[in-house]
Amino acid sequence: MNFADCLKRVYHQHESYELVNNGIAYAHLVPANEESCNTHELADDLDEAELSAADRRVLASGVCKGRKILKALKNPWA
Repeated sequence: MNFADCLKRVYHQHESYELVNNGIAYAHLVPANEESCNTHELADDLDEAELSAADRRVLASGVCKGRKILKALKNPWA
């Protein structure tokens, strides 16, 4: 299957693919979703959610771990 076929299947059949090179995952092809949200909408949704104290701790821990994994953005104009 070529790349164009993968894109068509992602778009039309809502399939997802992981792009791997030498056993290392480089990227994910996933369907674009108009139902996605931005960070402000996510914050509003979480504010309205009725989470237990344990769930809030797990969420906070996951966010902290995710922040540690992220690399700083590079300024393309620098």
